[in-house]
Amino acid sequence: MRPFHRFWHLFSIPAVLLLGAAGALAEADGPDFYRVVDVAADDVLNIRAGPGATYQIVGRIPAGADGIVNFTACVGGLGSPEWERATAEQRVAARDRLWCRIGYDRIIGWSAGRFLGEGAGPDAFRCGGRLASLAGSEWQVRDFTGAPVDGEAWIAFKGDGKAIGHSGCNRFNASYAESPGQIEISPLAMTRMACPPALMELEAALVKALDAADGMMASQLVLAIFDRDGLLQVTLTRRDAD
Repeated sequence: MRPFHRFWHLFSIPAVLLLGAAGALAEADGPDFYRVVDVAADDVLNIRAGPGATYQIVGRIPAGADGIVNFTACVGGLGSPEWERATAEQRVAARDRLWCRIGYDRIIGWSAGRFLGEGAGPDAFRCGGRLASLAGSEWQVRDFTGAPVDGEAWIAFKGDGKAIGHSGCNRFNASYAESPGQIEISPLAMTRMACPPALMELEAALVKALDAADGMMASQLVLAIFDRDGLLQVTLTRRDAD
């Protein structure tokens, strides 16, 4: 079993500044909610698997939407000292590089910060409050970066640092460790039953996602797991009674 690893996370970067359409400034850990700004009424703001326009689209937010949950992880902007020294052109360039991790309509991913301004409730993520610990919770695999699952796969996190689950084909167990915004999962110990190709593909995708697990965002109803670069790997929904 490989040893657990630890990496600096998006939560440990210096605070970056978000420039909204109205010119209001907020630190990345500032507002509880964002709203969509500077998007045409007949257009949408994309939610992507990673912090950049080349990553896969996993969801869309309508123009003018409010109540978008801020998951306090923006990258690509300027820290306070850099902002003070920057020229107007540099500030605009930094705004255009800014990407923020958000939640909307039970989807967690990344949206371009230049289209996010400070917002207000009610909560449009609709997944309840943030989950303090995974211990005692069970989760059904919903999708891999937006691609729906063809089959049933799940994972249950026990209170002793152990996890059990089903990959869609085989049963597995593993060890896990969690801290705020982070999760580490050991290689899965798995049965060796052969299954139809679609279920074997599901199993391979889940093994890959859990092996890459390094960051997470957990609410009462939705769990998103990210790799060390902040790229969305898998989204799961709660399956145990709350």
